[in-house]
Amino acid sequence: MLRFYRTIIYALVSMIAVFGLGLCALAAIDQADQLPRADDPSGSVTGVPDYELETLKGTTLRLSSLRGHVVLLDFFSATCPHCQAHAPFVAELAKRYRERGLIVINMCANNPYVDRGEVEKYVRNAGIENDVVWTPSELIRLYLTPLPDGRYGVPQAVLFGYDGRLVARFSAWEEKDKEQIEQTIVKYLTNSK
Repeated sequence: MLRFYRTIIYALVSMIAVFGLGLCALAAIDQADQLPRADDPSGSVTGVPDYELETLKGTTLRLSSLRGHVVLLDFFSATCPHCQAHAPFVAELAKRYRERGLIVINMCANNPYVDRGEVEKYVRNAGIENDVVWTPSELIRLYLTPLPDGRYGVPQAVLFGYDGRLVARFSAWEEKDKEQIEQTIVKYLTNSK
């Protein structure tokens, strides 16, 4: 009988873990095709939008005020293991290149399954010192690359040059991508002014 209960508990825990990973890695957004893409060849979106975003600290950040800097918008979900793994790298990039003009904004996907305490824990564990904002779904649709089923996976990031134009996109980062990401940031810090 004990074996039966262990099997049931194991199955339930496994299902919850798989479901939870799916929720954290895929911020489901409806009607993704209703907004223009940031890399739209028609030029309808050229760069950093004029959005006011609420920070985790309760202040307001206007994205358009960041023009004149190289800006990395790092989209994440606090409960996503892949996001948790790459967050310290992003925090280190922010610290290392701050003096050279890099601004990193951590963009918490508005996920109804994540509470403020989880986001604060994510920020603490990653060593994030820069702004963390709550991301409206419009920005997710505008800047992230959708999966084949129309949902958006995280982590993803977009990089803007000094002129506010989108210059690079990073999706589903892996350990092997870190060097390329850093080189791309350095390139735009060096060549964009």
